Amino acid sequence: MNRRHREAERNPPVREEILTTEEVCALIKIKKATLYRHTSLGTGPPFYKIGKHNRWKRGEVMAWFDAHLDEVSRGGR
Repeated sequence: MNRRHREAERNPPVREEILTTEEVCALIKIKKATLYRHTSLGTGPPFYKIGKHNRWKRGEVMAWFDAHLDEVSRGGR
């Protein structure tokens, strides 16, 4: 067994955290209505439909949030 294989066994890859609507709202401190508006307009973070529920990846939410902050700070909306 080589060193890389042993390290992979000790440190399995961590899957990105999947968030609910409520968790996204709490994470970026917005109301559900605001998230729903962005989602329906196609201007929100990318989401995944699981049955009738929307789910988000934490990294994608934070990337969207950072980009949105950059846009707002430049005077756009």
